[in-house]
Amino acid sequence: MQKVKSLWQGGQKNSVFFNQDINLLIDEKGPRPTDLLLAGLIGCSQGVFMEITEKMRIKVNSISMEAEAERESEPPKLFSKIALSYHIEVDEGLESKVVRAIKLVEQYCTVFNIMKLSADIEVLCYINGVKQLIA
Repeated sequence: MQKVKSLWQGGQKNSVFFNQDINLLIDEKGPRPTDLLLAGLIGCSQGVFMEITEKMRIKVNSISMEAEAERESEPPKLFSKIALSYHIEVDEGLESKVVRAIKLVEQYCTVFNIMKLSADIEVLCYINGVKQLIA
């Protein structure tokens, strides 16, 4: 079971406790809760990707990701569109395997599957600097 606790600190400040060692302050200066949702999408997607590529015996030289989102204008202002971009460096010849791994991420990443219930998610992939089609 996962557990997260929060303690209101006054105004817009909340201390969020993920376990005994991790405490995050959420306030008007720090990350917004919606930023944390996008960070969760990246964290989950990247973690699942690394698990899959390890099982496929693909050596990933580097990976960075970004997520950009549009929100609806009316409350509750859900995400309507998300662009999730992978920037990956691997040895030449592994591009098709990396694309297959990304498709598997879409199937197995919990956060991706939760967020796609309310938003269209476009997945972009750049392998060794070249844009790849994710069909």
